Amino acid sequence: MALKAGRNSYSGSMAELMEKIFNEQVANGPPKSSEQMKVLFIAVAEGVVRHLVAHPEAFVITVTEHDDNRHSTTVKIRSTDAP
Repeated sequence: MALKAGRNSYSGSMAELMEKIFNEQVANGPPKSSEQMKVLFIAVAEGVVRHLVAHPEAFVITVTEHDDNRHSTTVKIRSTDAP
């Protein structure tokens, strides 16, 4: 499945999930939903997706072949901000 920011379809998108998690974190209950908030979540999600697409070198994929003809795959994401 490709990353889905939410511009063309909000349902099942990164923006929708960001809104859901934001609403879960608000101490006094979620704020009244507005079109501006929806646009904000779409913009943030689209920025994340564009950044990931622009920097594929940040993803290090390693495939290990085992003796019994099995394979295992690990994905590491490089970040300059990681601790």
